[in-house]
Amino acid sequence: MEKKKFKGWGVLAAAFIMSFIPTGIMSNCFSLYMAPVCNNLGFSNTSWSLVNLIASFASAIGAMVIAGMYQKKNMKLTMTIVTIGTCLCWVVATFCTAIWQFYLVFALSNIFMAGLTQLPISMLVTAWFEDKRATMMSIAYAGGGLGGAVWSPVISHFISANDTGWKTAMIFSAAVVAVVMVLTALFLVKRSPAEYGTEPYRTGEGEKTAKTEENSGAWIGVSKKVATKSGAWFCVIGVVMFTGILSAGVTTHVPNFVTSVAQDGGKLQGTVLSVYSIVSIIGMVAGGALMDKIGIRKTVLGAAVLVIIGLASLYAYSVSGTVMLAFGYSIFFAIAMFLPKVLPAVLMSKVFGTKDYGGIYAFANLFFLIGAAFGSVLTSIIQGIVGYGITWIVYMFVAVALFLCVSGALKGGEKLQEKYPQGDE
Repeated sequence: MEKKKFKGWGVLAAAFIMSFIPTGIMSNCFSLYMAPVCNNLGFSNTSWSLVNLIASFASAIGAMVIAGMYQKKNMKLTMTIVTIGTCLCWVVATFCTAIWQFYLVFALSNIFMAGLTQLPISMLVTAWFEDKRATMMSIAYAGGGLGGAVWSPVISHFISANDTGWKTAMIFSAAVVAVVMVLTALFLVKRSPAEYGTEPYRTGEGEKTAKTEENSGAWIGVSKKVATKSGAWFCVIGVVMFTGILSAGVTTHVPNFVTSVAQDGGKLQGTVLSVYSIVSIIGMVAGGALMDKIGIRKTVLGAAVLVIIGLASLYAYSVSGTVMLAFGYSIFFAIAMFLPKVLPAVLMSKVFGTKDYGGIYAFANLFFLIGAAFGSVLTSIIQGIVGYGITWIVYMFVAVALFLCVSGALKGGEKLQEKYPQGDE
């Protein structure tokens, strides 16, 4: 029998495109619209900030709905529909004149957009790559960082053209996403290897890893119902919430912190963030490769150490004001920032298998968003009471808690696999 050609490389390209285009041009550049929209329409920054919060939770709801559609219905057709829905919302946004209209439009937009970003990327890579899954996941997600770097100056150029340049930028973004993602959905997206009579990618090197925890097994996994009632689930919730708290709680406040210490009008923060962006792309790919090479537990332990070093650099910067210490954050903390995207996506399949992956991942993502929303507020509260220096020390303990939850989740996953070696049904 003739061996069928492996189609997973095209699927990986599709996942990278989802990260580079809709994530890069819409999600990662969305913050660029705050100032021009508020200035043009007379909104306050606070009222516009609620757009982000509402859109985030709408995205979580959308992910839970669309995950079921991707698993049970035609994925190509569903992705085409959510692409059109997302882009139409962005076009409609250019006609909005009241802040409540933006709330409504971007809530609806993010319900659709949940089907174009993290959810389909994680589902597709998990389905097509049994071995080297973390590496492939990190390659796909690296497109988001690269997309932000590429599209940010383009969007900024449109926005700065005139008072209503933000409208041109939104229409441009919608057009690019519509054309690219419809073509990607039709020609590159393929839900699973089984549908095309082939197998997921395997290297045959699974037995070479040091511990059973790190082997790429073919365990089908358990249903969402069983997963969410297990002890492992509570550890996974801890992982995603602590990851959200850590990433949002630190990254959203560092620019203000650096400027408050430097007193330079924001010049240093721009350099710090530029270095951070470059290093985080490298860290994204390296983190996934390390997960495949030495395992999830050891990689997260290393990442937690890097996070602590990065936070210690911020603390030392708050005390001494030495500029080079601020770049400790840009290097050490940034390397570890594969955690928010790659870790949950890989950990979910490791602990619960692939049987009901989309539904489990989408549900867990809701808790990540809760953690992210809480993290930003938590930093504001703590720094308001004891200052930024002590705040960074608090987040060191969050990094430790994250590692402990990962260890607990992996142990819980091993117990599930022992209890349900052939799946739960």
